[in-house]
Amino acid sequence: MIQIPVRSAMIANCSDNHLLTRDMHWTPDWTAHLSSDVTAMSIAGNGLVAVGTGSGAVTLLEAGSGSILRSTLAHVGGVMSLEWSSGGRALASAGHDGRACLYDARGAEVAVLSRPSEAIEHVAWSPDGRWLATASGQVARIWSASGELAWTTDAHEGAITGLAWNPVGSELATICFGGVQLFGIAPDPITRRLPWRGSLISLAWSPTGSVLACGTQQRSVRFWRTASGQNSEMLGFKAKPRALAWSSTGELLATAGDKTVTVWVFDDAGPEGQSPIQLVGHDALCTALAFHPHSGCLASGADDMRVILWDPSTSTVAIAHERLNETVTALGWTSDGARLVAADAAGTVRSWAA
Repeated sequence: MIQIPVRSAMIANCSDNHLLTRDMHWTPDWTAHLSSDVTAMSIAGNGLVAVGTGSGAVTLLEAGSGSILRSTLAHVGGVMSLEWSSGGRALASAGHDGRACLYDARGAEVAVLSRPSEAIEHVAWSPDGRWLATASGQVARIWSASGELAWTTDAHEGAITGLAWNPVGSELATICFGGVQLFGIAPDPITRRLPWRGSLISLAWSPTGSVLACGTQQRSVRFWRTASGQNSEMLGFKAKPRALAWSSTGELLATAGDKTVTVWVFDDAGPEGQSPIQLVGHDALCTALAFHPHSGCLASGADDMRVILWDPSTSTVAIAHERLNETVTALGWTSDGARLVAADAAGTVRSWAA
């Protein structure tokens, strides 16, 4: 495929400011304290919050109350990835021990997918819940919902650093050094490649699947318009953009490669040549981002232990903020948008009503 380079967008210099806020603190609904750092989190549509920790435990909490429903020591060496399938019908976890575990809707283990020679670093369910993708080293594998291996990719050019299905489940994207590979479902799984001369470290599909955005090792965000392959690059980050989040309409892409949250506007003209929205409030590197599922509200978390709520489409002034006990490692909204859940490196899990 021929790449069509277009203009790059650049982040303008932004002065260091303290939190710009209406000084509204959230009062949390509940707080849970786990015995180890939170390394992964996923929230199911049925109201269950699954949390993975550095000790290898997978814990299920009730989103409305924070009650711990089940906790299982699932992995030796820590949980690396965790995801519910659509509707909360099944949960998958992956860990340093080379195992991916499947659980039912109540958190009971039903199958173990084992690759003991290498860690399984990423899991991703297809939107319809029929397929589970896992990545370990340079290889991705596709499994059925019951845990049967369907097919395996050839070795990638480098270690796979992320994978995600597009919103309709027709393609699986994997990233590594050298760009993006897109796969369909067997018997002819590989569809196309989106080459890039460096290493990609994060990815996020827009809600319609029309744009695929990736953070790079070179401290930029690269994005492709998937229909044409047209690509562009957003420059000027001070750190590697590991956190990316799209608004529910796909009009805004939030990126974190600094203590400033940078939001790009994907209108008809696209972000090229336009100045992004910059949200100044954190005192340290932003580590997690999550847009509300039905509005333009954005939650951000950072190394400064704070969670901040914004509405970037209307203002750069924060709506509210709260502090956890350590670096914020995970953020997520319940599917109805009624509450935000955040977790940190001290094992704190906290929820606020929206």
